[in-house]
Amino acid sequence: MATTRTDVPDTALASVRAASRPGRRVPTWAPLVLVLALLAAMSPLAYTLKLGIVTTLTTALLYAVVALGWNLLSGYGGYLNFGASAFMGAGVYAAALLNSKAGWSMWAGMGAAMVVAALVALPVGVATLRLRGFYFAIFTLVLATLAQVVVLNTPALGGPLGVYTDAPVTGARNLAALFYLTLLACTALAVVLSFAVEHSRFGYALRAIREDEDAAAVLGVRTSEVKLWALLLGAALAVLAGGGYAFRTGYIEPFGTFNVAFSLDIVLVCVIGGLGSWYGPLIGAFIVVQLEDWLRTTVPDLHPFGATIPAEASRLVLGVLLIVFALYARRGIAGLFRRRRGRQLGV
Repeated sequence: MATTRTDVPDTALASVRAASRPGRRVPTWAPLVLVLALLAAMSPLAYTLKLGIVTTLTTALLYAVVALGWNLLSGYGGYLNFGASAFMGAGVYAAALLNSKAGWSMWAGMGAAMVVAALVALPVGVATLRLRGFYFAIFTLVLATLAQVVVLNTPALGGPLGVYTDAPVTGARNLAALFYLTLLACTALAVVLSFAVEHSRFGYALRAIREDEDAAAVLGVRTSEVKLWALLLGAALAVLAGGGYAFRTGYIEPFGTFNVAFSLDIVLVCVIGGLGSWYGPLIGAFIVVQLEDWLRTTVPDLHPFGATIPAEASRLVLGVLLIVFALYARRGIAGLFRRRRGRQLGV
């Protein structure tokens, strides 16, 4: 009778078992540490790069902070919001008015702007978050125009003449470095907040609302409360960035502050970078700002068949890009770094 040797290991079976064992996975917090390290490494650039490049990077960081806040309700929660410029504008005017009329410093004005965020976003959220779909999007689109009209017709807010501000430092290099480093710190704060939301029960509740709000409510999610908190957190980040922007320019006025084009740019940043991702808006901000600068300087120099292309045509290019990503790359650039798990649900 033949016997089977059990003391000799089966090479094939051992290989299968080794392959089936789960490898060492990267800790969830490792990408966050990497991003924060990259942001910290960007700090010396404020004094080493040319002023024009520092200004462009500062604009990208401004877009990143606002977009990371916008992404909380619109990316995770699925509520398309075109009111980013309205919330940011509230912070801009709050900090500017406190500086020009009460002599508050830039830092105190930015802190007070956070309170303004709650005072503005709370009634707006209570009144509008009962709306869904296109109704909510249309209302937020009108919100920036409404804020612009209110400021234009209110002399106490500066009216059409605008408001002047005094920065805490002087000199082109010092000013550029101050606002660059300030927005760099705000970006790091926004990234940490977005990461925490994505990996919390709050983030899961927002994603449940995005997939099916009625089903989420049946399962016990307090949908109105969750959406309101997402709106408040997003508005706070936008206002925080706006508080610094008020001193960066030295002068603000209603048309440039409550600009609907800025709200559309924030949507574009998140769509290209990746909706519902804590690092997607950060990627999209640098891409969109760099692309806008390139189009703004290149398009007017193009003369196909002797015709002159206006600089505003760059908006057409950005609009086409938005449509392409919305139709064919709905996960944005961040989707390239995500592992696909199961079937992806369409929204």
